[in-house]
Amino acid sequence: MGGWRIGEEERVGAVAMEYVVYCDESRHSAKPGNTHLAIGGLWVPLVERDRISREVRSIARENGLGSELKWSKVSGKYAVAYERIVEYFLTQPSLNFRAIVVEHAKFDPELHGGDRELGFYKFYFRMLEKWLFADQSYTVLLDFQKNKGADRFGDLRRVLVNAVPKATIHELTVIESSDTPLAQLCDILTGAVSAGWCEAHLANPSSAKSRIGAFLARGLGWPSLRVSSVSPAWSKFNVFSIDLTDREGEPSHG
Repeated sequence: MGGWRIGEEERVGAVAMEYVVYCDESRHSAKPGNTHLAIGGLWVPLVERDRISREVRSIARENGLGSELKWSKVSGKYAVAYERIVEYFLTQPSLNFRAIVVEHAKFDPELHGGDRELGFYKFYFRMLEKWLFADQSYTVLLDFQKNKGADRFGDLRRVLVNAVPKATIHELTVIESSDTPLAQLCDILTGAVSAGWCEAHLANPSSAKSRIGAFLARGLGWPSLRVSSVSPAWSKFNVFSIDLTDREGEPSHG
């Protein structure tokens, strides 16, 4: 495995864990201004899921966020409320987040038989695979996407099982995020990363979204969210910018 698995021994050396992984994507259409897409995953220990879900809901209610939490809903009126949600993530040791960032201009669907959707799910594979560890168990929950391919989610699960045979993937399925606080938290974090890489803050550096992105970056000790982690080792917050000159997101185990 080489350097790709730096930190795995520290991560899994003591006790086998069961995780729920909430996934989302942001700016996946190549519209003007969407220079980069991001695919994110929030890892939550199953034993902590209910507690953390209740606490996220409570923070949202206490700060006037009665409806679904979403990056697209971040506004000046609710900037402080979203800061409290991000602050909660930063202070919870059991919450870990990873995102893959892809530059739209360098994404060539022809390398995937002309199938852009297939390429998209190969990027999903790259995001997940590096944080699925031997002897650990996972339920992977993706935000609903209408796909052209008949069984994209089943294909993704099969490829992951083959790539990491010693990990247990109980289920890989889709959910509606509207009533799932942790899926909504993943949406916020993924949206913040994609906005940072799209440099959306340059258009309006005083915007609420810029404020939340900067707040998250400061909490991580980063200069900004436009940072690519040096390796996909297990950490609080990992952002990996794919080099599309390197096999265009094909499954890799090296």
